[in-house]
Amino acid sequence: MNASVDTIKAELKTRLKSLFSRARTKRGNRLLVHEIVSIQVISAALIGALAIAGLYWGGQWILQDNYGRWALQWTEELNELGSPLYLADDTEALIRLESYVERYPEIARVAYFDARGTAIISVGKTNDTEPVANLSARALHDAIAVVGNKEPYLMSKGILEPQRFEILAPLWKESISEDDLFDFDPSVVDSAERTELLGFVSINLDFVLFHDRLVDNIESAILVLLVLLMISALYGRYVLSKALKAISDLQEPIRELAKGNLSVKFEPAEHREIAEIVEALESTASALSARDAELLRLANHDSLTGLYNRRRFLEVLRHEITSVMRSGRDSALLFVDLDQFKYINDACGHAAGDRLIRKVADELSRSVRRDDTVARFGGDEFVVLLPHTDLAGARSTAETILANMRRMAHMEDERVFHVHCSIGVTMLSGTNLQQDELINQADIACREAKSGGRNRLHIFEPSADAEQQASAYIGWVNRLRNALDYDGFELRFQPINSISTGETAHHEVLIRLRGDDGKLILPDAFLPSAVRFGLMSEIDFWMIRHVAMAYAEESKSNPRLKLAINLSANAFEDDNLTAYIKKTFAEFGVRPSSIIIEITESLAIRRLAHVDQQIKSLRELGCEFALDDFGTGYSSFSYLQKLRFDYIKIDGSFVQDLPDNPVDQKMIKMIAEIGREAGMKTVAEYVRNAETFSILGELGVDLAQGFFIGRPAKRPKAKSAPISLTSRRIKLTASQTNLKLR
Repeated sequence: MNASVDTIKAELKTRLKSLFSRARTKRGNRLLVHEIVSIQVISAALIGALAIAGLYWGGQWILQDNYGRWALQWTEELNELGSPLYLADDTEALIRLESYVERYPEIARVAYFDARGTAIISVGKTNDTEPVANLSARALHDAIAVVGNKEPYLMSKGILEPQRFEILAPLWKESISEDDLFDFDPSVVDSAERTELLGFVSINLDFVLFHDRLVDNIESAILVLLVLLMISALYGRYVLSKALKAISDLQEPIRELAKGNLSVKFEPAEHREIAEIVEALESTASALSARDAELLRLANHDSLTGLYNRRRFLEVLRHEITSVMRSGRDSALLFVDLDQFKYINDACGHAAGDRLIRKVADELSRSVRRDDTVARFGGDEFVVLLPHTDLAGARSTAETILANMRRMAHMEDERVFHVHCSIGVTMLSGTNLQQDELINQADIACREAKSGGRNRLHIFEPSADAEQQASAYIGWVNRLRNALDYDGFELRFQPINSISTGETAHHEVLIRLRGDDGKLILPDAFLPSAVRFGLMSEIDFWMIRHVAMAYAEESKSNPRLKLAINLSANAFEDDNLTAYIKKTFAEFGVRPSSIIIEITESLAIRRLAHVDQQIKSLRELGCEFALDDFGTGYSSFSYLQKLRFDYIKIDGSFVQDLPDNPVDQKMIKMIAEIGREAGMKTVAEYVRNAETFSILGELGVDLAQGFFIGRPAKRPKAKSAPISLTSRRIKLTASQTNLKLR
């Protein structure tokens, strides 16, 4: 549980960091505000450039078109401008012409030519001093050619200066013969009409002034447009920066959140979208903070009592050891174990036991000082740390606990229980500051109190035997740890034979520890230490894996191989048991139907609902189950109705003296009958001789295990056992019956 909680906390922190760390690791990237403003400025620049180009080129096109139109309009004034050729001696007309030219700025010059194209006179601006050249032969020819045409003029535009135009028009007069005046015939009008070319008039139009003025105006408009675009970009940047400031303000709080600071504060936002983001982040931080607090509570506290659990208590103990080393003041450690708790738990059920444990936890908390630490160390075991106290203070607190527990009464099912406890006391002093050693000393003292009659306290007193025992416990822990890490355990296989046929049905897998001298150490020597120091679950999982490996190897030569594994309560308290077995069996190709899982009766009674659920999930894989040590509990037969097993293993205490004990014979017979009615096979342990083997067959037991059948061996080997005459007759009768049925 503690490892899984730490894993969850680490995973949450890792996910938070991976979620928000990009804002920290990519500082070289542009900010969102700059990105949006850049897009706005670029968009405005493109639109402005297009607008300016359109305005400029559109204005140029319109101007050029208008210049041509204005030039055409001046062709209508040719007759009036040509009057000096009609009135050559009219000085007043010439003066009017000069005034006319000065009045229109677009007229650069008006020039007159005679019929041969010779320049006569020109009227232009006062700054126009360039003399007028005679008409070229080509120009003279082209001008004469338009006499009488629909458009009686020539107009040309400058190539390099499209704002300059030159209009050249011939001036002539037409007359009709006087003799034909009254006898005029339209059909002969051409013959009667006479045309006289008087000369030519040339108008030079210059719209450069207008063009320059308009271009200046366009440039002014463009400049104003650019200024407006700049003002718009700056204002847009200001508005966007202000609008997105709330997002920028989120960067630092998010960094703190990624670091694991769940108390970070977020500034309120004005805009609804950003406000919703802030609200979501605050909700996330609040949820993570609540989850972190819950995980911390689960990691440090016992789920049933709310007291500190073993892991957290060991941290407090280490801190107190450091404090004692610095201050030199003594402290005390109390180990409290309930007396006869198993009886109440078995008699009234697991739920009643839980209620009693909670009540004891409350009583212990009320019996100590506020600064003292109370923790649940195991099932019905508690520890109390008394900081800054001497031996007399520790004794006084222990006696207070004993007195309060004696007065406490617990009622279940209209029955009143008085629960007492035994207390072991050890002192934390300058010469006694090893954590594991302190716990061992308090535990040893508690067992001394139990051995002395229970319901009392015992103070640990250092002695050669006690130190040797404490060292032995620590030694076992180190040896077991090394065995787990370096495969120091070994498996042994003991056959279980059918009593009726004498043939091996399956093998039970037993675990041994290889000692330093090479000899094998039996489980009774090291398993208590494994249970005491929390290594039993690891041993169970080690055994599951190595049994799977052994099955994969041995089943090659024995396809009918069937193995039984004995698992402790610690394995069934791990929720990953089923998943681990499924994965391991799949890895080594183990058929689950070839595996029998043995659990003790005490485990089935203590965790009925939980064990039943685990059994169901493992049965779905195909595993079979055996109830081990049956007959030693208070309600053995009642639990057979609640849990479904394939085998019942009768406790060896009923088998050892079976030939000389009629009571044990009746007990075994009753168990065999009940097992047969329930569809379960019965297995008798500790079968050491042929007489016991024969009696078991007569009592109806199905299978036998013991030294008479076979000793544990390195490899599972089938071994036949001699059967009695009665069993032979039964076997022969059964065979004959089968032949007749065929």
